Amino acid sequence: MADISGGFLENRYGHFVKDGGAVLGYGSTICRPAAVDATTRNLALEWGTDYDIRVNGIAPGPIRGTPGMSKLVPDEIDSTATDEMPLFKLGEKWDIAMAALYLVSDA
Repeated sequence: MADISGGFLENRYGHFVKDGGAVLGYGSTICRPAAVDATTRNLALEWGTDYDIRVNGIAPGPIRGTPGMSKLVPDEIDSTATDEMPLFKLGEKWDIAMAALYLVSDA
């Protein structure tokens, strides 16, 4: 069973924001994205209507250079797997950082 208590604790003080704001959920393992997705949807319904807080979530796929990729995917699979991906490349940490920045910005 996935431990989502960290994600819950990150989101539990959002009700103190009265003038709007943003919350970003992040799911990075197989089980946790479902929990983060459910929490994100619930917070969006509650905080979005009551407190004008935008709630978004990110659940990335394989990201190059992360500990999970280095442990779970050998280099020879890494090089051939990209041929089957829509963009012919793995995600980069920069991609996730820029998506997160966009989602919490006022843009």
